[in-house]
Amino acid sequence: MRASAHVTFADNILSPIFEFNCAHYFAPLLAAHRAWLTMLAECRILDRTKAAAILQGLDAVEAAGPDCVRPFDPTVEYYYLHMERALVSRVPGGEAIVGDLNLGRTRPEPLSRMVVRAKLLHVLNLLLDLRETLLARAVSEASTVMPGYTHLQHAQPTTLGHYLLAIHDHLERDTERLLAALAATDRCTLGCGAMSGTSLPINRDRVRELLGFADLCENTIDSVSATDHVIAAAAALASVMTAIGRLCQDLYIWSSQEFAMIDVTDAFSSPSSLMPQKKNALVLEYLRSRTARTIGSLASVFVVSHNVGYMDTEEVELECYLPLFECFSNTEQSLPPIAQIVRDMVPDRELMYGRAAGGFSSVTALAELIQNTPGISYRAAHRIVARSVLLAVEEGNTADQIGAAIVNRAAEEMIGRTLSLDDEAIRSCLVPRSFVEHHAGVGATAPDEVRRMAAERQKRLGTDRGKVEARERAVRKGEVMLSEAVGEIMAP
Repeated sequence: MRASAHVTFADNILSPIFEFNCAHYFAPLLAAHRAWLTMLAECRILDRTKAAAILQGLDAVEAAGPDCVRPFDPTVEYYYLHMERALVSRVPGGEAIVGDLNLGRTRPEPLSRMVVRAKLLHVLNLLLDLRETLLARAVSEASTVMPGYTHLQHAQPTTLGHYLLAIHDHLERDTERLLAALAATDRCTLGCGAMSGTSLPINRDRVRELLGFADLCENTIDSVSATDHVIAAAAALASVMTAIGRLCQDLYIWSSQEFAMIDVTDAFSSPSSLMPQKKNALVLEYLRSRTARTIGSLASVFVVSHNVGYMDTEEVELECYLPLFECFSNTEQSLPPIAQIVRDMVPDRELMYGRAAGGFSSVTALAELIQNTPGISYRAAHRIVARSVLLAVEEGNTADQIGAAIVNRAAEEMIGRTLSLDDEAIRSCLVPRSFVEHHAGVGATAPDEVRRMAAERQKRLGTDRGKVEARERAVRKGEVMLSEAVGEIMAP
């Protein structure tokens, strides 16, 4: 105990930290206590009778719930000591018995890593579900022809399925990033001491096993100092949200009256309080904002960590986790709605096809056709087609109205002679559906190629689900192992 902290310090810093710990670390700290006690008893560092008494006290604390460590006491300050105080009141012999819980041990506990591990697994499952949705919708929209855009101008025809598959592929790589962040996080620090370990004959690997960690954070200085797992998790989440934000921006534009290609449905729209005709896709605005906030939180993780010595400090123990948890909240709130939007959105397929047909996005196929004429390079063909488009626009024609007359006028101007192409040959290569079907190379937009890619990615999705499920099983195995080990110690 010490003199009470100044009320300003207690109210504005210590009390909010205490409440954060109450919200996130009650169950992890109980598990860490049980694992440490079990190891001490198994290594004969602590008498099993004492260990059993403390374990019984932990059961009582758990039954009482998180409120049993309240009220916040500025003279105690740390959450760890608040729980110890609650434990002392529930164990016969009090502090003389409970104090041995601290043998060979100091903070930081692996509590944050345990919570981040659980949150990463949760986000991974949400992301896998979104990938499943994107793959299913990509297959169903593999033949839905639409304009493809570069610089927000018509580029080449593509399909909605091809587009959705691109979003999936970004998120598939984000899955790899999240799994890498999970591997960096899933390392047990317990037993590191203040920074130099302990002289007691503890078994750190046993504690790791009981808490379901995949590995040890072996170096004891690294154990109290590392923040790379926090940065890795925040960066992976920001990458996920960046992809979600870009998808939302496209859907936002495509659902406007000017584009009108996608209806996000009434269930994901809001009316205006003044204008009765309005149907606002506000959900996409909310999701875009969460993208920005996640990126801001990622920056906060870096800024909090960047000028801190490689040692145990409050920035390492707590402050860098606060923006990381904001990243998790934003991502967890965003993935289910965007998955449902992808499932429910209604494309106007006829309008999308008409836009592709009239918007000159197929004319690269015409350039390729002209380039096959002997003596004409692709660059010359490119100039002929560019001039043909300009002539068509000046005459008020759409792409599907370009014929031999326009092309030959352009050819005369560009290369000084006409071409031997008729209207049928020219217009057949300007048909968007034909364009899409003929672009059948690896990764291209042809419906069969989209279906092939989706089937291949479905298999990889299954592999990724297996990785996540394996880590979930390992955590549950640790929980069962800990429960059984505690039961043996407490057995009469």
